[in-house]
Amino acid sequence: MAKFQIKINSILGGISANAYQGRADQFHASIGIDPDRPIQTSGVTKTAGVLTPSSASDVSGAVLSGYPVWITTNPKGTSSEGIYVYASDGEFISYVNAAGTGTLEGTPTSGVGNGMAYYNNYIYLATPTDISHYGPLTETPVLTNTRWTGSTGAGPTFNLTALGNATYPTQRGVTIPNHPMHVHSDNKLYVGDFDTIAAEANRGRGLIHWIRTTRTTDEGDTNDGTTRSAFLLPWGYAPTDIESWGTDLVVAAIYVGGANTAGTLIDLGVAMRQPSAKLFFWDAINAPSLPYKVVDLPDPLVTALLNHNGNLYIWTGSYGSGIASDSVGGTRLSVFAGGYSIKQLAFLEEGLPPIAGGVAASGGRIVWGGYTSYPEDAICMWGYGYKDDNLPKALHNIAVGSPTIGASLTTWTATAVAAVEQPSFGADPRWWMGWKDGAATQDFGIDRINAVSNTSRLSVWRSFIYPIGQPFKINKISLPLGSAVAADMTLIPIILTDDLSTSTAQTTINSTNYAASQRRIVLYPTIQGLNNFCLQLRWSGIAILPVNLPIIIEGETLNDATG
Repeated sequence: MAKFQIKINSILGGISANAYQGRADQFHASIGIDPDRPIQTSGVTKTAGVLTPSSASDVSGAVLSGYPVWITTNPKGTSSEGIYVYASDGEFISYVNAAGTGTLEGTPTSGVGNGMAYYNNYIYLATPTDISHYGPLTETPVLTNTRWTGSTGAGPTFNLTALGNATYPTQRGVTIPNHPMHVHSDNKLYVGDFDTIAAEANRGRGLIHWIRTTRTTDEGDTNDGTTRSAFLLPWGYAPTDIESWGTDLVVAAIYVGGANTAGTLIDLGVAMRQPSAKLFFWDAINAPSLPYKVVDLPDPLVTALLNHNGNLYIWTGSYGSGIASDSVGGTRLSVFAGGYSIKQLAFLEEGLPPIAGGVAASGGRIVWGGYTSYPEDAICMWGYGYKDDNLPKALHNIAVGSPTIGASLTTWTATAVAAVEQPSFGADPRWWMGWKDGAATQDFGIDRINAVSNTSRLSVWRSFIYPIGQPFKINKISLPLGSAVAADMTLIPIILTDDLSTSTAQTTINSTNYAASQRRIVLYPTIQGLNNFCLQLRWSGIAILPVNLPIIIEGETLNDATG
């Protein structure tokens, strides 16, 4: 009988693409484990690089009655209002600071979170067929509706034909916003649209409008040549997000088939494979009406773009069972490589790509909201990279949402994310994550990912499924801890054998079973398996208990009696 030892020295390689194989610094799966966090109790502010559960608390308050579609901060930095949320039921809510306390500022007419962006002293909010704005932020801001079609009233008005109200695909109960907004380097606010107006010549094609304002009394209070239908997409393509690439404007678009003479979208059905989604590049400075370059994407669904540190990131996926139904076809994060090339960075076989308001970045890390059902059900936030760009790029599940998942597992997901605070590099990043759950009575919320408190939601980490190749026995597991065991800490080590078919929980690590405030736990299981095994660590409780590295697993092979 040969002895073996497995030493897990690092997790900085992130989640592997394969359950059984990968680099030595990778692992099988996780929920809410962020190695980019410091160990608060150690006094060391550097990134720890160990198994640290994320903490989260719901800050949304009773005023929120729809899922957050967009979250943005106030760039004017007033002390009375710091964060704005535009929700799926049309509510526009301000939050005093990162700790919460929400105030309903108003409801854009018939709005359902169609689009939102800050531009020239105002927050602009798209509705199904119009645009509202909230401002001026430097004075006493107010919400004013029907600015796109209106010609009178406070603040800029544009007196233009109504927007189209195309019905975009819905994923897990979250509808892709049909009027994405983006401020480009030419000081214009661009608005995505799809023409469903029966009498118009461009009915059935995507449109890009732009808003430009100037100052009369206050910054941004006067229309300055706002233009409808400045750029045109090919027939059948609908914009889902807009970004900048240098001086170019980039529009992500999906194929929706077009609109009939009544202005109704064509039903593409659920069985037919859809054409690839595309990126359309415009020379926004010279402003021709058509794109100069079209780049095919690897999947039929594109939902979000993000320009960060000069890189154009792209989220794509599959419609799953159908273009208009819940998508569970997976998520692909890619980066535009120049020319006509797209380079994949990460791929999730489960889940769906986030809507445009569900992506954000900080330092060297890209994040997006979503969900997972493996290794357990959770609303979560995914991260690619670290705040230090010198560390290797890797995929992690960095935060788990606070809600208790309800019975309707096809509707819960994170919907919007944003970096809402500016802490020092040595502190935890302060993310907000909007979500909707699958309870019988639909619930919504916003979680603050922070270092202050931890919810009772779980965090889970699983090692590789280590192949032994013959019968074996696990004799010893050594777990170094980043904190001494104290009250409200709960960690359960579990050994899963033979392709996860058998699960054996070890002694729960808490202040009852380890009352001497241990900083190192040594377990002596007598677990046997036939082919392979996996180590799972599952956290719950209120206080955070990091697990340091290396984790050492010792065992021995047994006589193979088969054959």
